Amino acid sequence: MLARLRFYWVVTVCGGVLMALEILSSRILAPFFGNSVYVWGSIISVFLAALSLGYLLGGHLADRQPAIAPLGRPLALAAACLAALQLFSGPLAARLGALTGGTPAGTLLAASVLFGPASVLLATVSPWAVRIAARDLGHLGHTAGRLFALSTLGSLAGTLAATFLLIPFLELKQILALLTALTAATACFALSAQIRAERPAAILAGFLFLLALPATRLQVGAPGDLLYERVTPYQTIQVRESEGVRRLESDRVPQATVSLADQESTMPYARTVPAAYLLKPDLRSSLMIGLGSGGAGLYLLKRIPDLSIGYVEIDPAVEEVARRYFFFATGPRMKLAIEDGRNYLRASSRRWDFIFCDAYIGQSVPFHLTTVQFLDEVKRHLVPGGVFGLNLAAGLADPFSQAIYRTVRERFDTVYLFLPRRAPNVVIMATADPVTLPPGGLAQRARELDGRYRLDPSFSVIASWRGEVSLDMRQAQILSDEFAPVDRLIRLGERARVEEQLKER
Repeated sequence: MLARLRFYWVVTVCGGVLMALEILSSRILAPFFGNSVYVWGSIISVFLAALSLGYLLGGHLADRQPAIAPLGRPLALAAACLAALQLFSGPLAARLGALTGGTPAGTLLAASVLFGPASVLLATVSPWAVRIAARDLGHLGHTAGRLFALSTLGSLAGTLAATFLLIPFLELKQILALLTALTAATACFALSAQIRAERPAAILAGFLFLLALPATRLQVGAPGDLLYERVTPYQTIQVRESEGVRRLESDRVPQATVSLADQESTMPYARTVPAAYLLKPDLRSSLMIGLGSGGAGLYLLKRIPDLSIGYVEIDPAVEEVARRYFFFATGPRMKLAIEDGRNYLRASSRRWDFIFCDAYIGQSVPFHLTTVQFLDEVKRHLVPGGVFGLNLAAGLADPFSQAIYRTVRERFDTVYLFLPRRAPNVVIMATADPVTLPPGGLAQRARELDGRYRLDPSFSVIASWRGEVSLDMRQAQILSDEFAPVDRLIRLGERARVEEQLKER
């Protein structure tokens, strides 16, 4: 009975650990390589290649020693690889990202180095188990099918556990420590069948188990200026604080900054959002897709008493961070829904005066919030004369931003660009009104609004930030649900900026 339990435990757990590692790998790579299709393509490719190599290696070793105890050796080595990830995955991923510039090829290299060894070793289990259980060749197919089914059920459990239990609630190093401890314990369980003959491997596995166990506890405090860090299903969130300013980072990319002195956003683009009033002075309702710190909404809410704001945010952890560290609070005039922005619009029958989209996740942008179909959905939820706004964090110099700009122009009659001072951002404001306000008309509205509201900067200053950009839109891609190569366009923009920096040097 114990021998059968040992055998089935090894087969099931190793499948679960392997899939949990695959799910977790994107969270390890995202802060340094983004969360693009290239990242997931690299991860899937590396794990498939590792499975192939592991099956070959496992089959070869199983023919030499068809017993459960020797199988514990590659599992002890797999636990060692996971322990190395627990200790060094962050610095190593950062180093590889810096060396390769975060390119798609660099992403593939990083995934191979970080996850290849452990995955190959864990994959040796399946053919080894088939060889151990193959006592009757007349029932070999049934035996193999039963074991592969068991391994797949373990993989399913590992996938669900990582996705819904581990990543949403535990820190990255805690999860890696849990996987290390579980793999080491499984290695010990397998080795216990012949403990004297497998003493070196058993000592290694036991040592790794004891080393990993303390790290599974929740860590208190954070080093340096880091106040908070959490791995979510969507991103790695960090909150940092220095010199009276608190910063929100998503996959190491700054998303928001707030001054602790007045509890307000210090990012210039957030104070450019009131430009919507220049196009619709009677604006009363606003929907903002992407919460971040909630700084733009809080800034407006304090200064415009008859405005109501609704936020839509896909990541529940962002709400927790915004409330805990960035003074965000809901109330009669401030609402929040945790949902995908496009799905929220599709299910709603409401219309708003102003819809603003600022849904960056690290270096990536959800492609379905950039397409003409998304903009058509937005238009259906704007009142007559309503305004659509969009933050372009990198300006209009890169192919991705130009593609979004052209896509907006494809669906809205009039598009205004606002270029906040001391910031790379470009804030787009678009309406279905075919008449474009001249600079003088915009300035007149700004003076009237300055008489009603006290903003810093004033509406007159924001109006002066209106700019024109000379671009050949024929070269820009119109984004659609059928073809929106957002990741490739972002990567091209990053490469162009690096080349420009090298020229300046």
